[in-house]
Amino acid sequence: MRKLLVTAALLPAVAVASPPPDSISDLFASTCMKHFYSQDALRKVMSDTSAPEAPPEKAEFFLGGNPGKAWFVIAPSTAYVVALRDDSVCAVFAQRANASQAHAGFAALVSTAPEPLVEAVQDAEALGPQDSHTRTTAYSWSRPEDKDELLFVLTTSDSSDATAQAMASMSLVGKANHSFKATPLHGTP
Repeated sequence: MRKLLVTAALLPAVAVASPPPDSISDLFASTCMKHFYSQDALRKVMSDTSAPEAPPEKAEFFLGGNPGKAWFVIAPSTAYVVALRDDSVCAVFAQRANASQAHAGFAALVSTAPEPLVEAVQDAEALGPQDSHTRTTAYSWSRPEDKDELLFVLTTSDSSDATAQAMASMSLVGKANHSFKATPLHGTP
């Protein structure tokens, strides 16, 4: 089995800037997508930009109870959390987000895969909540001969009580094995 290869050259060029990117899609592209195959580089970027690391009791929510690290990123419009689990799942949470804008930005990032990968819309029912306030969208990238695929999931909530109104994640999973479930957006960090 050949490893899926996504390089920075294939992904949208979004640099980590000061001030930080001010949309969940920009931050997701410049952290999780850019550094998915170089996660030590992501840890270094977060350290170099002086992003405060979340204490374990706060990080636990964003890591879904799994081991890893989470960092706070404050932008002009909202606060974000970049979470990197030890099992390589990477996610960005936005405290406040416009659901329509988040879905449009996410689709612009992941609805078309760079060659030679092929994109596919995934059944979001199995990957995150769908209700009157919450919507989940998912895409994958792979080659037909690959056993694994990159899975991209976006969950948004229009509830003002949500801990995070948007969460975008990326993981490498076996095809047709989407057991990864998004962290709920409601709850206390």
